[in-house]
Amino acid sequence: MSVNSTSAINRAEQLRQRRAQKTTNRASAARKSVPVKSTSGAKAGPSVLLKGYHASTSVPLRKIPPMRVKRQYYYPLGASGAEIRLPAIPLVNPGMRLVSAILLLLCVMALYTLGFSDQFEVQSFQVVGLQRLSYADVEAVLRLEGSQIIEFDPGKAREALIAAFPELASIDIQVGLPAEVIIQVVERQPVMMWDKGDQVYWVDSEGVILPPRGEVQGLMRIESNMTPPLASTNKEPVKGVEGNPTGDSPTALWGQNMDTLVLKAINDLVFRLSPESNLVYNSIYGLGWQDPRGWEVYIGKNLENFEQKLTVYESIVDYFEKTGIHPQELVSVEFINAPFYK
Repeated sequence: MSVNSTSAINRAEQLRQRRAQKTTNRASAARKSVPVKSTSGAKAGPSVLLKGYHASTSVPLRKIPPMRVKRQYYYPLGASGAEIRLPAIPLVNPGMRLVSAILLLLCVMALYTLGFSDQFEVQSFQVVGLQRLSYADVEAVLRLEGSQIIEFDPGKAREALIAAFPELASIDIQVGLPAEVIIQVVERQPVMMWDKGDQVYWVDSEGVILPPRGEVQGLMRIESNMTPPLASTNKEPVKGVEGNPTGDSPTALWGQNMDTLVLKAINDLVFRLSPESNLVYNSIYGLGWQDPRGWEVYIGKNLENFEQKLTVYESIVDYFEKTGIHPQELVSVEFINAPFYK
């Protein structure tokens, strides 16, 4: 081998050694390099080092959104272990705005159906417990036929029925879908007929004044020249004879309570008097009855001494029979110490 060939080999070997040394130095420098802090004092993110260079600035990593993976299904083929991959189904993840929009649309559709669909229109309703009232009377107040069930307010309907029909002791309204309304009522039973001459009032056992409707047999009749005296517990005072409404507004008394003392005295007189004795009530002399012997008897408006007044009257009748006196108009024992007759 010549001298020139040996020199060329030595230079090539030296060149390879220098290149290997440079590569080793670069790798060592890269391992020793650290991220440079930012001049603003903020905490720097992770550094990205380029091969052969020191990082002079820190580069923050960008947050990568999660990938939407399509759900895949595999169907096994018998016991051989082979499977068939079915088409992937994309996973749908709707946002809150989309869900809210769908719910709003459904609510609007439901309200429209309730408000305008014939399915929710009240064609008729049931009224249970009517005796003297009729279905037509109730419908004339409620105007329920042909209306939508969503427009029906049971509370207001109950108030309207109470105002129109004081003879209803209780009212229960049940509403069902699509258009069902059931009204259960209990009517008061009148026991007394207050005959004013130009106006007749009915009164139940609790003293509630009722309008006369239909026909009821066996009512106790009271003839009077005034309307029934009212209890002091009535909320709204009314004007007229003895604090009562006049015959021009008979409906003002409907639903109000009669004086409890007068009502109790009437019930007591019924059991003491003969069937031929009709009860009377005078605006001047008070409560009394028609004696079968031809005159009227009055025990007054103050009925606290009711038993004593009856005893005094029996003594007066004995005196009439002994002396042959026959009153032409009336006998008053309103004042026990000063009875009189006409």
